Amino acid sequence: MTTAVQDAPIKIGSDAAAYIAATQRDPVGWCRRALGIDPWSKQCEALQMLRDNDRVAIRSGHAVGKSFISAAMALWYSECHVPSYVITTSSSWTNVEKTTWPEMSKMRRYAPYDIGGEMLLTEYRRGIQWGIFSVSPKDPENFSGFRTPGGVLVIIDEASDLEPDIMEAILGLTMSGHSKILMIGNPLRPSGPFYDAFHNSTWATMAISSYDSPNVMSGREVIPGLCTAERIEERAIEWGRNSPTFKARVLGEFPDGSDNMLIKLSWVEQAMRREYQAEIDRNSLCMGVDVAREGGDRIVFLIRDKYAVRYMEIHQHESLMVTAGRTIDIARKHNVQPERVFIDDVGMGGGPTDRLRELDFAVTPINFGHKAQDAVRFSNVRAECYWRLREWLDPTQGGTPGAIPAEHKALAHECAMPLTDFTSKGQIKLEPKDDIKKRLGRSPDLADALALTFSGRGGVSVWFPGEGAEKRKPVDGEDIAPDEKARNAMIDNEEAWN
Repeated sequence: MTTAVQDAPIKIGSDAAAYIAATQRDPVGWCRRALGIDPWSKQCEALQMLRDNDRVAIRSGHAVGKSFISAAMALWYSECHVPSYVITTSSSWTNVEKTTWPEMSKMRRYAPYDIGGEMLLTEYRRGIQWGIFSVSPKDPENFSGFRTPGGVLVIIDEASDLEPDIMEAILGLTMSGHSKILMIGNPLRPSGPFYDAFHNSTWATMAISSYDSPNVMSGREVIPGLCTAERIEERAIEWGRNSPTFKARVLGEFPDGSDNMLIKLSWVEQAMRREYQAEIDRNSLCMGVDVAREGGDRIVFLIRDKYAVRYMEIHQHESLMVTAGRTIDIARKHNVQPERVFIDDVGMGGGPTDRLRELDFAVTPINFGHKAQDAVRFSNVRAECYWRLREWLDPTQGGTPGAIPAEHKALAHECAMPLTDFTSKGQIKLEPKDDIKKRLGRSPDLADALALTFSGRGGVSVWFPGEGAEKRKPVDGEDIAPDEKARNAMIDNEEAWN
């Protein structure tokens, strides 16, 4: 389209009107001819769905080209609705800058034909009341006052994070004819406007699984950058095939909307994107040490402060004495005071604890199976610690929620695994660890190490070397761990503490 039509009405019957009508009818053909791109089958389906519907929601797995097709949709709509606005938004401004806009910029730059306009970092200027730009999703007022004769297209990336008040503002903005809404993203939480769209007949919806990728379907890399079978298998090992993370990020399905999920998947996703203070808070600096209980389990050393997880180190197949020495070394390197080192003291953890005591390194041993500080509310220390971790990650709490750097995504996704239940006394309890291992495919050692740092003084073990005791159910309020076999049973048989 020439730039001459930017500032004057387009006459019915003119060449420009015929071009616009043809472009509206065939978005896939226009993308191929004008942009020089070749969308794959699911992307073609998405383009046609947006052509035929005013409200479109697309849930997808990882690496299926959702940012690519969002960029193509933005350019197509802008080309055939003159004048019009396309507004893009996402869960964060960083995401706005780093996803759809680079794709849009590349498409325009390498298109076989000059489609005109001026491309900036997060704005594409085409004429009076005609262009593409981004707004922050934080304030409903950001979506007011952008109506045009040709309509408005609002593209919402990472739509699971969309808040209801923002959705209301967007619906108000798109009341005029020719206006459209596209919500697209991984289905991270079974609630909110994105989830609701898939249960509302006024929305056209579709799903794109990572298994739909041409690279997976053909068994070879057909389109560079899209998901491959090898990557899916890696994620299955890392997250577990039955985990909510695998379901959302690979299958493109909403995780179960169970009320007994301790920590929402959307919370840990936000934690991985959250910005946090670079300077470490020494007053809250602490360390969790989860000691391997079985051959396949990992030994995890994790350090955090009130803002974020700061460091994590993982080992396997090392002796208990090496674990004790490594605990001292890591704590000293990171200036963590001994009493702020919370070490798993169940089963095998008792060995390093005993050695550290002999070396006068006064760590705080924690037994997850012991009675909770708030014994009325929690069945044991494990439930209490994980609940405090939940509060730390909760973005709706009054303070600043904690951050988990993106490089620790395996840790983040383990945090979303535990389910909760209630004892006969009404106490909150976690599902047995073995049940989590079955779903995850491994022990949640990373999350356990983080949970240990929320133990405070609750669950402190008072067992000392040489003090034997028969295996028995501890009496109410007793803080004792008998022989090693019984110590292992304490965490596995949580009901014994009720």
